Amino acid sequence: MDSLSAASWLFSSIIAFVSAVIASMGIGGGAVLLLFLTVFAGTSLEQAQGMNLLFFLPTGATALLFHRKSGLLQVKKGASCGLWGLPGVFLGVWLASRLESAVLSKLFAVFLLYLGLKTLFAKGEKNPRKKADAFSGDAQ
Repeated sequence: MDSLSAASWLFSSIIAFVSAVIASMGIGGGAVLLLFLTVFAGTSLEQAQGMNLLFFLPTGATALLFHRKSGLLQVKKGASCGLWGLPGVFLGVWLASRLESAVLSKLFAVFLLYLGLKTLFAKGEKNPRKKADAFSGDAQ
Protein backbone atom coordinates (compact mmCIF):
# COMPACT_ATOMS: atom_id res chain seq x y z
CA MET A 1 0.00 0.00 0.00
CA ASP A 2 1.57 3.29 -1.04
CA SER A 3 1.35 6.45 1.08
CA LEU A 4 -1.35 8.04 -1.08
CA SER A 5 -3.76 5.14 -0.72
CA ALA A 6 -2.91 4.85 2.99
CA ALA A 7 -3.68 8.55 3.48
CA SER A 8 -6.89 8.15 1.49
CA TRP A 9 -7.88 5.14 3.61
CA LEU A 10 -7.12 7.05 6.82
CA PHE A 11 -9.09 10.11 5.68
CA SER A 12 -12.06 7.92 4.65
CA SER A 13 -11.94 6.15 8.01
CA ILE A 14 -11.96 9.45 9.88
CA ILE A 15 -14.93 10.69 7.83
CA ALA A 16 -16.78 7.41 8.47
CA PHE A 17 -16.14 7.70 12.22
CA VAL A 18 -17.26 11.34 12.37
CA SER A 19 -20.34 10.52 10.28
CA ALA A 20 -21.21 7.67 12.66
CA VAL A 21 -20.89 9.91 15.72
CA ILE A 22 -22.99 12.65 14.12
CA ALA A 23 -25.58 10.14 12.87
CA SER A 24 -25.82 8.58 16.33
CA MET A 25 -26.78 11.96 17.72
CA GLY A 26 -29.43 12.32 15.02
CA ILE A 27 -28.01 15.45 13.43
CA GLY A 28 -27.21 14.45 9.86
CA GLY A 29 -24.30 12.05 9.71
CA GLY A 30 -25.76 10.52 6.57
CA ALA A 31 -25.61 13.88 4.82
CA VAL A 32 -21.93 14.24 5.78
CA LEU A 33 -21.20 10.77 4.44
CA LEU A 34 -23.12 11.38 1.21
CA LEU A 35 -21.30 14.65 0.59
CA PHE A 36 -17.93 13.03 1.22
CA LEU A 37 -18.66 10.06 -1.03
CA THR A 38 -20.00 12.13 -3.92
CA VAL A 39 -17.74 15.19 -3.77
CA PHE A 40 -14.41 13.85 -2.52
CA ALA A 41 -14.49 10.10 -3.23
CA GLY A 42 -16.00 10.42 -6.71
CA THR A 43 -18.81 7.95 -6.01
CA SER A 44 -22.05 8.23 -7.98
CA LEU A 45 -25.03 9.47 -6.00
CA GLU A 46 -26.85 6.16 -6.40
CA GLN A 47 -23.86 4.18 -5.05
CA ALA A 48 -23.37 6.68 -2.23
CA GLN A 49 -27.02 6.34 -1.23
CA GLY A 50 -26.68 2.56 -1.12
CA MET A 51 -23.50 2.77 0.97
CA ASN A 52 -25.20 5.27 3.25
CA LEU A 53 -28.10 2.89 3.82
CA LEU A 54 -25.72 0.04 4.66
CA PHE A 55 -23.72 2.37 6.91
CA PHE A 56 -26.89 3.35 8.74
CA LEU A 57 -27.77 -0.18 9.87
CA PRO A 58 -25.01 -0.66 12.48
CA THR A 59 -24.96 3.05 13.33
CA GLY A 60 -28.71 3.17 13.89
CA ALA A 61 -28.72 -0.07 15.88
CA THR A 62 -25.97 1.20 18.18
CA ALA A 63 -27.69 4.57 18.64
CA LEU A 64 -30.95 2.78 19.39
CA LEU A 65 -29.31 0.78 22.17
CA PHE A 66 -27.78 3.86 23.78
CA HIS A 67 -30.99 5.88 23.49
CA ARG A 68 -32.92 3.00 25.06
CA LYS A 69 -30.41 2.79 27.89
CA SER A 70 -30.76 6.55 28.46
CA GLY A 71 -34.56 6.31 28.55
CA LEU A 72 -34.98 8.41 25.42
CA LEU A 73 -36.71 5.76 23.33
CA GLN A 74 -40.39 6.38 22.61
CA VAL A 75 -41.57 3.09 21.11
CA LYS A 76 -45.12 4.16 20.17
CA LYS A 77 -43.99 7.33 18.42
CA GLY A 78 -41.14 5.48 16.71
CA ALA A 79 -43.47 2.75 15.47
CA SER A 80 -45.89 5.37 14.16
CA CYS A 81 -43.09 7.20 12.32
CA GLY A 82 -41.83 3.93 10.89
CA LEU A 83 -45.29 2.88 9.74
CA TRP A 84 -46.01 6.21 8.06
CA GLY A 85 -42.45 6.42 6.73
CA LEU A 86 -42.79 3.23 4.68
CA PRO A 87 -45.02 4.80 2.00
CA GLY A 88 -42.53 7.68 1.84
CA VAL A 89 -39.69 5.24 1.25
CA PHE A 90 -41.51 3.55 -1.62
CA LEU A 91 -42.48 6.91 -3.13
CA GLY A 92 -38.90 8.17 -2.81
CA VAL A 93 -37.41 5.06 -4.41
CA TRP A 94 -39.95 5.20 -7.24
CA LEU A 95 -39.26 8.90 -7.83
CA ALA A 96 -35.47 8.52 -7.63
CA SER A 97 -35.54 5.68 -10.15
CA ARG A 98 -37.30 7.93 -12.66
CA LEU A 99 -35.10 11.01 -12.29
CA GLU A 100 -31.75 11.54 -13.94
CA SER A 101 -28.75 11.48 -11.62
CA ALA A 102 -27.95 15.15 -12.27
CA VAL A 103 -31.50 16.22 -11.36
CA LEU A 104 -31.47 14.03 -8.26
CA SER A 105 -28.13 15.51 -7.18
CA LYS A 106 -29.45 19.06 -7.57
CA LEU A 107 -32.63 18.26 -5.64
CA PHE A 108 -30.56 16.72 -2.86
CA ALA A 109 -28.31 19.80 -2.76
CA VAL A 110 -31.34 22.10 -2.47
CA PHE A 111 -32.76 19.87 0.28
CA LEU A 112 -29.49 20.00 2.24
CA LEU A 113 -29.27 23.76 1.80
CA TYR A 114 -32.84 24.14 3.08
CA LEU A 115 -32.15 21.94 6.11
CA GLY A 116 -28.92 23.78 6.86
CA LEU A 117 -30.56 27.19 6.69
CA LYS A 118 -33.52 26.01 8.74
CA THR A 119 -31.17 24.68 11.41
CA LEU A 120 -29.00 27.79 11.33
CA PHE A 121 -31.89 30.21 11.73
CA ALA A 122 -34.13 28.09 14.00
CA LYS A 123 -35.70 29.94 16.89
CA GLY A 124 -37.14 28.52 20.03
CA GLU A 125 -36.18 25.93 22.57
CA LYS A 126 -32.43 25.29 22.77
CA ASN A 127 -32.78 21.96 24.59
CA PRO A 128 -35.90 20.05 23.50
CA ARG A 129 -35.12 17.27 26.03
CA LYS A 130 -35.79 19.60 28.96
CA LYS A 131 -39.08 20.69 27.40
CA ALA A 132 -40.17 17.07 26.86
CA ASP A 133 -39.15 16.15 30.41
CA ALA A 134 -41.20 19.05 31.81
CA PHE A 135 -44.33 17.89 29.96
CA SER A 136 -43.94 14.26 30.98
CA GLY A 137 -43.30 15.07 34.62
CA ASP A 138 -39.81 13.55 34.44
CA ALA A 139 -37.88 16.79 34.91
CA GLN A 140 -34.39 16.14 36.22
